[in-house]
Amino acid sequence: MTHQHFCDSGQSSISDYDLDVLRLFAMKIRNNLTALAFNEMAYNFSKAGMENLARMRSHVRFLSRFEPVVFVCCINLCICYTGKYADLNECPKCKTSRLDESGRARRTFSYMPLIPRLRALMSNRTYATRLQYRADEHAKTLTHMPGMMTDIFDGLHYRSLLGERVVVGDRTLPHNYFSDHRDIALGFATNGFAPFKKRKHTAWILLIFNYNLPLDQHFQKDNILCAGIIPGPKKPWDADSFIYLLIQELLELVDGVSTYDSLSSSLFALHAYVITGFGNIPAVSMLMHMKGHNGSRPC
Repeated sequence: MTHQHFCDSGQSSISDYDLDVLRLFAMKIRNNLTALAFNEMAYNFSKAGMENLARMRSHVRFLSRFEPVVFVCCINLCICYTGKYADLNECPKCKTSRLDESGRARRTFSYMPLIPRLRALMSNRTYATRLQYRADEHAKTLTHMPGMMTDIFDGLHYRSLLGERVVVGDRTLPHNYFSDHRDIALGFATNGFAPFKKRKHTAWILLIFNYNLPLDQHFQKDNILCAGIIPGPKKPWDADSFIYLLIQELLELVDGVSTYDSLSSSLFALHAYVITGFGNIPAVSMLMHMKGHNGSRPC
């Protein structure tokens, strides 16, 4: 059964076994169980049909029909070979080769596509209903009271976009920002974090927030979309080459991508727009190509 037929029928095509596997996977994620702890549980409760971690992950990946996209990057994480670097054979910063002696990538970066996940949300009636929060609460000018801030949709930037034509570069598109009640408002954030106690290595996470969800659900862990993690060990020389993959999807979403609406049982052009971007000072300086807060000449 195809995804569209699954949505059109309104019936679940997954079995009780599939649901059990999904519940197990959700339990591991929500409780931060280590692989060792989970596999020990699987061994002890094998008679109850509990799967080991490898088989469970494989089954969940099959059910989700979602795979990360792997790109070659510099072994020192200076750049990702995308955009203007796509055809290079060595890093323009550290001059290391792209491939090893056997012709394989020396290092890779895994990108988690955004569009399939937004489509999946719209094809689920529960989430599609939640995604009406922006339209129900804030889309109409009459619901906005000047001087009162209750949400990001009361902000000047969002309010100034309403009724305006979408402009991308030198193109003026035929539709307005947030003219459809299903248009999605997104936030983008990145931040550096030290995954190890010694703090000598820094990784950079790329996060997407869905503001169409109700206010109390914007920043819940289950609703945050991770686009990827730049593993470090230091800040990338050109972070744009890693974010390039996300930008290409956002440009598609500005034009509109065909999506199934489970509430109206029809196809429509889904649009999504990033209305805010944030992070700590090192992250913002990286995105804006500025000297960091500890630069000798920060201005």
